[in-house]
Amino acid sequence: MGSLYTVVLILTLPYLIPASLSNDSNNMACQLDISHFEGVTVPGDVSIGFLYPLHLTGENLDVTFTERPTKISCTAFYFHSFWSFQATMFAIEEINDDPNILPNVSLGLQAYDTCNMLHLNVKATLQILTGLNMAIPGYRCLLDSPLSAILGPSLSTQSMTIAHILGLNRLPQISWWSTSPLLSNRKRFPSFFRTVPSDRFQSSGIAQMVKYFGWSWIGLVASDNDYGQQGIQLIGQEIVKAGACVEFSETILMSKPDRNAPHIVNVIKRSTAKAVVLFCSDVDMALVLDEWLIQNISKKILIASESWSTVNLLFFEKYSEILIGTIGLALTSGILPNFEEYLNKITPSMSVSQQWVKLLWENAFKCTFSSTLNSTTTLKTPEKECTGTEKLSNVHNVYNTDTLISSYNVYIAVRALAKALDDLGKCSSGDISAPSFVCAKGWNFKPWQLLYFLKKVRIRRSNGREFYFDENGDPPAAYDIVNWQLNLKGGIRQAKVGSYDTTAPSGEFFTINKSAIMWSIKDYQV
Repeated sequence: MGSLYTVVLILTLPYLIPASLSNDSNNMACQLDISHFEGVTVPGDVSIGFLYPLHLTGENLDVTFTERPTKISCTAFYFHSFWSFQATMFAIEEINDDPNILPNVSLGLQAYDTCNMLHLNVKATLQILTGLNMAIPGYRCLLDSPLSAILGPSLSTQSMTIAHILGLNRLPQISWWSTSPLLSNRKRFPSFFRTVPSDRFQSSGIAQMVKYFGWSWIGLVASDNDYGQQGIQLIGQEIVKAGACVEFSETILMSKPDRNAPHIVNVIKRSTAKAVVLFCSDVDMALVLDEWLIQNISKKILIASESWSTVNLLFFEKYSEILIGTIGLALTSGILPNFEEYLNKITPSMSVSQQWVKLLWENAFKCTFSSTLNSTTTLKTPEKECTGTEKLSNVHNVYNTDTLISSYNVYIAVRALAKALDDLGKCSSGDISAPSFVCAKGWNFKPWQLLYFLKKVRIRRSNGREFYFDENGDPPAAYDIVNWQLNLKGGIRQAKVGSYDTTAPSGEFFTINKSAIMWSIKDYQV
């Protein structure tokens, strides 16, 4: 606990020093000496903040403390996150065009690419709180556009840091991908919500799977972050409760260039366990799979966590021999009518987020805009010049099941927030009954007043299920059980073979169709 507070203090201290005296004797005035970075701003009567990693990594530069650090260079464009941003825009436009929710009130947006780096999430959060492309701690500079909530970050560790900052004033925060069980602690994170279930439920589901198939010995592999370590600890406990044993537990070390992959794969190679749980992201897993190919070990049944169970198959095609037969839990999704049509209308000439769309274009079509050469491009060897007339609908596997789940979770977050704002507005006008102290005057509301209504939100998902937040800010937990199988063309497909639904009637929360499963071990039978 203490170490996390220390990290938060170190990250925020430069922004909490509000001003310094000028050394100019002719101009002895206070100046705010801060840096800022650009995002995307959409004006509105009420604003939403959005933190997301348009890039997966940032280039960490040496800091000498003798001059201002240079601007961070972000690398590895992440399609997954770009669609999440578009889902936010889609939801906002849909709500602004709907006369039945927030009539005569427009939602705006202030979004930042955080490059998957903790300090950039903190920096962006402070800028969003200020309302400008700079951070002025303690000040909201856009008085005519109150901040309703911040969506994100996606990673649990980063969400915890931001939750400590936002929790001070009870400003709502909604993550669409942070699954750590620690975030359910209402005393530590009083204003944190999420549209994805806690890993506490996933761990129980994987243990149920182990018990169902009668596996006696299980191997565990996890990334060395909050997601991996907390998840694997819970799974280990649940597996033991289910009557099985853990043969080994290994960690993917992100601090090492090889991610500890040679050692991990060697342990798997020597083990007798038929099934191995990989509780990590697809990015963390890639080097392990590369090493798996090098060592050419015998087949194992891989059990996938929700983080990679429905990843883009195009990027994992070379690992097909290893991944066929994989079984795991996947987050259930919903339908976004007209969303794919909305995405196909995206062009580089758009006025909003134009630079980000150009990045999408260059990475999707392997081309470069002449005007952005050596500036926005992240491609090492672009094949051609972009014309801007290319069609996203012609790009295969850029938008898939995994990105649909993420996009839908973001969409639900915006809809839930809009419903809370709508209820707050109706409370102020006397259209619904609520304690008088939570009703604001017009849209001059305090964060804790909106928090009251967000806790009570209930909306209908596209699959007919009701969405709400429980007392810990968690949604109802439901997963699909998916199996990686060979398709007719020799590739891989992800087939639904069952479900794990904690809201189902007793005796029906875990269902599976054994005959629909394709295993990687030919002589293996359940």
